[in-house]
Amino acid sequence: MKNPHLKILFLKWLPPKHVMKLTLVWFLQATAVIGYVNYTYDGYFMRLFMHWIIVCLLLIVLMIPFDLKSFKIVPSVVRRITLVLILSFVHYFLLCFYVMTILGYKSWSGPFTFELLSAYSGHIDVLLNIYGLSVEAAIIIFLFIWLLIFAGYYYYSGVAAEEFTANENDATQPHSRWPVLVLFLVMIFAIVYSNSYKSWQMSEPLHIAWLNGHGCLRQAPQGIFNKRPLSGEKQSTTSAEPYEGITPRPLVLITVDALRSDQMGVYGAPRETTPFLSHLWRGGKLRRIDNAYSICTTSFCGMIGILSSKYWHQLNEPPVNLADVLKKYNYRNSFLLSGDTTNFFGLRQVLGSHIDLFCDGSIEPKKYANDDRSVLGWLQTYNWKSADRTFLYIHLMSAHIIGLRDPRFKKWLPDKEWDIPKLFYSQRAYQNNYHNGVLQADNTIRQIFEILDREGMLQRALIVITADHGEFLGEFDNFGHGFEPFEPMVRIPMLVYDGLQSNYPERSLSSQVDVAPTMLYAIGAAIPKDWSGIPFQLAAPRKAVYTACYDVSGVVADIGGQRFKFLQKRKGGKEMLFDLDTQKAESINLAAKPDMRKILASMRELNQLTQKSK
Repeated sequence: MKNPHLKILFLKWLPPKHVMKLTLVWFLQATAVIGYVNYTYDGYFMRLFMHWIIVCLLLIVLMIPFDLKSFKIVPSVVRRITLVLILSFVHYFLLCFYVMTILGYKSWSGPFTFELLSAYSGHIDVLLNIYGLSVEAAIIIFLFIWLLIFAGYYYYSGVAAEEFTANENDATQPHSRWPVLVLFLVMIFAIVYSNSYKSWQMSEPLHIAWLNGHGCLRQAPQGIFNKRPLSGEKQSTTSAEPYEGITPRPLVLITVDALRSDQMGVYGAPRETTPFLSHLWRGGKLRRIDNAYSICTTSFCGMIGILSSKYWHQLNEPPVNLADVLKKYNYRNSFLLSGDTTNFFGLRQVLGSHIDLFCDGSIEPKKYANDDRSVLGWLQTYNWKSADRTFLYIHLMSAHIIGLRDPRFKKWLPDKEWDIPKLFYSQRAYQNNYHNGVLQADNTIRQIFEILDREGMLQRALIVITADHGEFLGEFDNFGHGFEPFEPMVRIPMLVYDGLQSNYPERSLSSQVDVAPTMLYAIGAAIPKDWSGIPFQLAAPRKAVYTACYDVSGVVADIGGQRFKFLQKRKGGKEMLFDLDTQKAESINLAAKPDMRKILASMRELNQLTQKSK
């Protein structure tokens, strides 16, 4: 500034250099982590912008007391140590939060919350072991990082003290009014926040973590979280008045989290990961349905889609599900779910109230939530009265990255090998660990069948074995789930065991939405008119199924005996067209090919139906 008086006035209101430099460090740290989450999982800028404001204001407010002249009465050594301890602990907390946020999205495709941390706090050793760390190694690493942070802030505090002394001795008193400026900014923020706090609760990562919110949750349309009274046909569907005229029989649904059909021996995978299921299939006791798709790429919508026979675009409110309908027929609905659905962003509430017995990983705090042996324990003590009117929903976590692996099933090694540049498992280890989990899930299913047989239920039971979604095993350099609905994400198993040997005609395409209607058809019950699925017992006239995720809509269709997939970005409208019957399949986007225009138009028209659905 050419005018020295304006320069002096400007410096009086400007924060000191040490404050601005540290603010920049915190700003870049937040940008790196939240920006990575936004980029990888297609988030939005407002989430990052809100987090910037929270973090920068937090730091500046923490720094103000140490720059006030009134603080001089405190001995310099005490002042310095207090500053170092406060800043190092807060910074360390933020680093831990960022690490947990990234692990959350990589492990369950959702944000980290303190409710989940509380649920798993007693099993940190198990989680660390899953990621290849011992408790001792983790303590050493965490302590080393904190000591580095402490040392950095100790050095920083010396620089800050020198600048503070220099400013105090300067006759122009630079930076003397910056606390007033900060107070003014805090007041403005308080006013803005009070008028937009709901947006902050739904978007800002720290708010979501504290409130167990679902604003950043990509696992289902936001409308499914609404709490509203059911109306019209939905009220009659859930009426307490029992229906008659059915032929009751045991109904069993088994889902394995993150299970891909092409990684199962029963579907012809190179590794025999499913010896029990393969044995049933070869013996003609298991019906294998090919080309089955999940409605989405995450657990929340996958589980709800199976039970409610609805695609992603139809989940605009809490839906009526299979348990609701079966309750009309006096069925006893029992959900035995490995994993903690109670603390998983409100999934338990969306599952509804017509559940007579609900067991998940949260009911036994002393046990690790994702241990499928708990399910077997619940089955051993299950009350099998009125077996014909029993609906069992069993969810297994063996194949999931955070599912507990029994050492007996570690057949393929190494299963814990880190790719340091990626800060994650190597592809070889991730695949080995996954296949070991599938092998364990197969053995757990074998034990479930043995229990059902022992209780005299197997002969009359209808059992459907499927998955909530698939899993990336390094394809497209991705691991885990929650990404766009490419084949590794959405091609799932669909296996039917029918003790009464019902006829199951061939069909070109199947979906999760067909499961619930299949269950109702098996007992002669009426299928709700607003359900989208077609029972496996009937020939399917449709030639297309829908699959989607938070940021992409999609359709898979059979056109002239060939399977095509059409995906479209919800933001920007980018189109992708793939011929799934070719070797490279989803590596080549055919949308711009002139000879594909007719097929592209047909697929686009099918996809547009999802925009019209209410």
